[in-house]
Parts: sequence; structure tokens; C-alpha cells
Amino acid sequence: MIQTAAPGEFTHRCAKVSFDSIYNITEDLRRGRFSVVKKCIKKDSSDEFFAAKIIKKRHLQQALNELRVFQLSCKHPNFIKLYQVFDLPTEAIFILEYAKQGDLQLILELEGYLEESQAIHITKQVLEAVAFLHENKVIHLDIKPQNILLMEKWPSTEIKLCDFGLSRILTNQCLLEISGTTDFLAPEVVNYEPLTYATDMWSMGVLIYVLVTGHTPFGGTTALNTQSNIAQCILDFPEDLFEKISKTCIDLIKNLIVRIPKHRITANVSLKHPWICSNEEILLKNSFDYENNDNDNNTLLSTINNNQYENNNN
Repeated sequence: MIQTAAPGEFTHRCAKVSFDSIYNITEDLRRGRFSVVKKCIKKDSSDEFFAAKIIKKRHLQQALNELRVFQLSCKHPNFIKLYQVFDLPTEAIFILEYAKQGDLQLILELEGYLEESQAIHITKQVLEAVAFLHENKVIHLDIKPQNILLMEKWPSTEIKLCDFGLSRILTNQCLLEISGTTDFLAPEVVNYEPLTYATDMWSMGVLIYVLVTGHTPFGGTTALNTQSNIAQCILDFPEDLFEKISKTCIDLIKNLIVRIPKHRITANVSLKHPWICSNEEILLKNSFDYENNDNDNNTLLSTINNNQYENNNN
């Protein structure tokens, strides 16, 4: 693997000894399409845990993509850290920071959905991580609760974004991909159209929708049905799910889940949105009045920070 990269690109990460001489694997943590992640412990320590991500060499490109993002992401606190690489004949092993509290999907399965204050706490950190990636010409392409790791006890926790196997560095070349998790795919992915930073922002809108309701906005009975719903982009806010959700939350979702990519707000603009900047007291006073929300064009952006948003989107 190292030999296929640029000379010396990853050699400083590559271990000089065997994996088995340093670590013992204790249990499986997660399995993906390109890799498996196992919990491991250092043999000379009883309480120093790591996550070993094992990638088969047939998925070489995904491994190299991920390594290049790890080289960059070490500069930001909301990304999982890479410590070491074992370059073996048939596979590569990445030694990663271990998230002892698991991922955000586990919380959603236990609680169903998050309180808005909790969702804001999570979303703000994810947006900061995504903004950093975009500023460095990287799109993540797989933003979802399973890839948001919890570093401390819930709910007062720092989160870290992980899994860069699908991430891409944007160049002048047209990027076309059909990959990702179905419920979080943007229309341009489904339709095999060029991908941009806005592709991640669609996924951020879906993420917020999922966090505050426990439901996906376009979920169908099959993957093909879900993709068809995404392509049509008919965004609905059912009263039974949104009667207690704030107007500002719905407004942010509406400005992210937009069919035309260039009309979605950016990560940096999202971080300035009233919902991200709000607090629990404001949210309680600003509960969503569903009956007065029939006009989709009447969003908060017409009354709050209108000039700021328009200037940032030009």
C-alpha cells in the first residue's frame, strides 16, 4: 500500500514491528463495506485501548483516501486520530483513537430522538469538522450518526467524525460517485451528477432531521424507493413529528435539503444560523406552530439575518 502512494507520503506512520507483537484484539466494534474495526489493547498496558481498522488490499484506493484525510484531520479536534499504520501483505491496519462511548446511532436507538439542545450540541461540532474539511478541499460523502463518535459520557460529550473511506479531495476534475448510505444520499449522487461541497450539506440537513425526529425524511420501503424519493426532493414536516420542533430548526433543514446544490447554505453559513446559535430557553419560546407553516417560502431567512445569508450564498 505504501509503495503505491507518493514516495515518503505515509512512511512516518508505518510501524516497524508486527501488529501482534504490540496489540491484542478483544472484540469487533463495527463492520463496513470496505473494512472491519476491532477493539484492541496494548500488551504492555491493561487500560490503553485503541480501535484497529483493518482494510483488505483489494480496497486499496479507499485506504489511501482515508490516510490522506487523516494526514489533514490531525489538525482539528473533531476528527478521530490516527496513531499508526501496519502495512501487511494482504491488508492494512490503522490504529485509531478509541471512542469508549460508541457512536451516535446507539443513542438514537436507545432514546428515539434527541432534545433540540442536544441536537444543537452535536450538529455544531459536526459542522465545524465539515467546514474544516471543505476549507481544505475535502468532501466527506458519508455523514451519518454511525460515523459520529462519542468521546465522553452522553449527553455532555465531545464528538469526533470518522470513516474517511469515501472521502475525496476535490480537484478541477469532475467528481462522479455513486456511494454512501442510502438515506443520506444527495440527489446528485442518486442521479450520477457532479459532486461538490454542497453534497455534504444535504447530508447535514438529513442528519438534523433524523436527530430531532428519529425518522429520515425520504425513507422508503426499499433502497430504490428511497432513492426515488430523494430525487423528487419532496420535503415534508409531518405534524406528529414536528409540532414541538422550533421554527429555527426547520428553517435550517429547509436551507440544507435543497434540490439544487448551489442553493444550499455552506457549513460556515450554517454555523451562523439562529438555530445553531440559540439556546434551550429561546427554543422553548419559539416552538413550532405547524398551522402557520404551510407556506414553504416563508422561512425565517426572510426576517432573520436575511442580508447575511444572501451575501454568503452569492
